Amino acid sequence: MLNPEQEAVANHLTGPALVIAGPGSGKTRTVVHRIARLIRKGVDPETVTAVTFTKKAAGEMRERLVHLVGEETATKVFTATFHSLAYHVLKDTGTVRVLPAEQARKLIGEILEDLQAPKKLTAKVAQGAFSRVKNSGGGRRELIALYADSSPYIERAWDAYEAYKEEKKLLDFDDLLHQAVHELSTDIDLQARWQHRARFLIVDEYQDTNLVQFNLLRLLLTPEENLMAVGDPNQAIYAWRGADFRLILEFKKHFPNATVYKLHTNYRSHNGIVTAAKKVITHNTQREDLDLKALRNGDLPTLVQAQSREDEALAVAEVVKRHLDQGTPPEEIAILLRSLAYSRPIEATLRRYRIPYTIVGGLSFWNRKEVQLYLHLLQAASGNPESTVEVLASLVPGMGPKKARKALETGKYPKEAEEALQLLQDLRAYTGERGEHLASAVQNTLHRHRKTLWPYLLELADGIEEAAWDRWANLEEAVSTLFAFAHHTPEGDLDTYLADILLQEEDPEDSGDGVKIMTLHASKGLEFAVVLLPFLVEGAFPSWRSAQNPATLEEERRLFYVGLTRAKEHAYLSYHLVGERGATSPSRFARETPANLIHYNPTIGYQGKETDTLSKLAELF
Repeated sequence: MLNPEQEAVANHLTGPALVIAGPGSGKTRTVVHRIARLIRKGVDPETVTAVTFTKKAAGEMRERLVHLVGEETATKVFTATFHSLAYHVLKDTGTVRVLPAEQARKLIGEILEDLQAPKKLTAKVAQGAFSRVKNSGGGRRELIALYADSSPYIERAWDAYEAYKEEKKLLDFDDLLHQAVHELSTDIDLQARWQHRARFLIVDEYQDTNLVQFNLLRLLLTPEENLMAVGDPNQAIYAWRGADFRLILEFKKHFPNATVYKLHTNYRSHNGIVTAAKKVITHNTQREDLDLKALRNGDLPTLVQAQSREDEALAVAEVVKRHLDQGTPPEEIAILLRSLAYSRPIEATLRRYRIPYTIVGGLSFWNRKEVQLYLHLLQAASGNPESTVEVLASLVPGMGPKKARKALETGKYPKEAEEALQLLQDLRAYTGERGEHLASAVQNTLHRHRKTLWPYLLELADGIEEAAWDRWANLEEAVSTLFAFAHHTPEGDLDTYLADILLQEEDPEDSGDGVKIMTLHASKGLEFAVVLLPFLVEGAFPSWRSAQNPATLEEERRLFYVGLTRAKEHAYLSYHLVGERGATSPSRFARETPANLIHYNPTIGYQGKETDTLSKLAELF
């Protein structure tokens, strides 16, 4: 059974339509019913195309359709991702030769070597730069503007790479959309065939589309403009990947005859969570005012105030344990973080309580490559030759473990190794320090040598600067464990600290089951009985950089909104008052969210006593 709002969408026949679907409103179910009804009304299933953003979503849509119209009919409906759609369009013109990502990277590496490009401009960095520019609809000019510090090598590499692909008639993954747009624009017969195939076109997660994808959709439309776009502007969180959520906000401008439907009913969360989410998103100027309604009653989210970050992590673990003891399955509990850089204290307290957990879409904190580099740096400074080899192999372009080992044995190093060797020398100068003096010395040394570390972080991040900053945040988080060690062991030296870390890492690896720890981005489309959003402090979420720009600040708030609306029964927000560098301020997102405030005291434990939020917050600020 569909509700009246869903029925209206499912019964839409022709003409453009925009479906604003709030979180938990059953949009996939509604869309699948619409496809089934089109077919039952006589529409040829081979003229229906549904586009999603992931293979998983396309598969889920296909499975649901099988239940409604049968497998034979369902397989005639074309369900695909944007890239799969582009590939099939191009395949219709003849043979499509796709250049695999690894081969592309190897080719770019050879080009850079021929150009004698600086060692810091690696194949991985250049490939990431090319991809980012293409996905945002740009080209050579935009590449030069974004990566001016790598000029002129990066544009020369671009030219040679593009020329090679053209000569060999190869397309890389990012070329598929651009080439499909080109072919549809210049081949009338091809466009006619695909307009027939996509006479009824449905696009899910429309708020995440970019300009290239939009141009592709326009070329597939017939004069009827049978496009149904489904999405939610308040859940647009991929601007950094080239998405432009103005496309959904301006849908009526692009399609003046469009019918707009709104799915207001949230079947996932109770009214306490829905009320809080609606309130926080009103602080965005660019938003969709969707009057979400819940079918169940429930309490507002709980806002937990802790004194320190370690206390906050303890509170998180205690909340999780309480729900587990009450019978909540561990896979129904999620801890959502702005970045996995913040997972370390959470992991530590969950291990202390022997709570099984799994990192979704990432490695356990100490297994991340940049954190491993941090440990190798300290072990090398402490005299471990194998760690010195690892440091040189990571930081010196073109120097793998074999060359690094030989250089260490002979004492003959290439000029490119100077900065890495200086970093190690500076760290060795402080190996005799203890406690906070040691922690401060390590922190200051890494900050002074950020230029030395940055190319490696950028390479790990596939050339995406924002992702490289996340890697840097992981390094800073690792250093914070040294400060925590110093606090508990004021006379502790470097070797004792390293032993402490290595002994901690002897704990058994996570099985993949248990409580979920993931980023807010990774939580999109998921739901959990219990959701925890910790470390809501200014400077972390939103980050200082995001807070400086109104557009990025609003995207951060949408990300918070997405996280909050994953919760079915219980939502917990938390922050701490004192960080490593002194007093902190609760995130504006926490302050904007109606919630019940609790003061956490680790000597007493989590009490669960609810108080009036507004009056308590008024006392704090």
